[in-house]
Amino acid sequence: MSHASDKLDPKQVVAQGYDQVADAYAQLEHAATWPRMRWLEKLLTLLPSGASVLDLGCGSGDPADIALAHQHQVTGIDISEAQIIKARQNVPSGTFLLGDLGSISFSPESFDAVVSFYTLEHLPREEHAAIFGRIAAWLKPGGYLLLGTEAAESAGSVGTWLGVPMFFSSHDSATVQHLINAAGMVIQETAIERQIEQGQEIAYLWVLAQKA
Repeated sequence: MSHASDKLDPKQVVAQGYDQVADAYAQLEHAATWPRMRWLEKLLTLLPSGASVLDLGCGSGDPADIALAHQHQVTGIDISEAQIIKARQNVPSGTFLLGDLGSISFSPESFDAVVSFYTLEHLPREEHAAIFGRIAAWLKPGGYLLLGTEAAESAGSVGTWLGVPMFFSSHDSATVQHLINAAGMVIQETAIERQIEQGQEIAYLWVLAQKA
């Protein structure tokens, strides 16, 4: 990953980057076998029909929200306007909002499940603990979190991804799991799995947790 200026606002970098690569990003998962849908199937077996599910960093809604919307009420949040436009087209029954995961708010106990795929690593890791705390507050008692995030230690940097500047920041896997537990959620299953992106193998941490 080539280095670019770190003086840019990280969230602006992410928003502009995903606006520019909306079409190219949509092709990545279709071009390779990723673990996302397999983990989503684990969650789907646990949810009652008509569950309320929040997708943090929903992107275009394809494929996860399309699958969720068959039986559940989907709300998606993304910082990229281009992705939100696509999500509204791909999942007409869903509610998709343009917003920042670091500051978006919902009423307590609003959701049966919260999912977040390939998104947490695009937010400054200093915000991660607070984000998990808000997720726990938004979940109903016994509600679930399904998380997929890059398994890497990165204080925060801007590099080139899919030909555009992109911000990355993440904790190591043990720290992520600690933050989830500290927020009041109990990990039910976790694993590190590798997937292919643009010919490169990248490790991701997968966590299925339940609000205590």
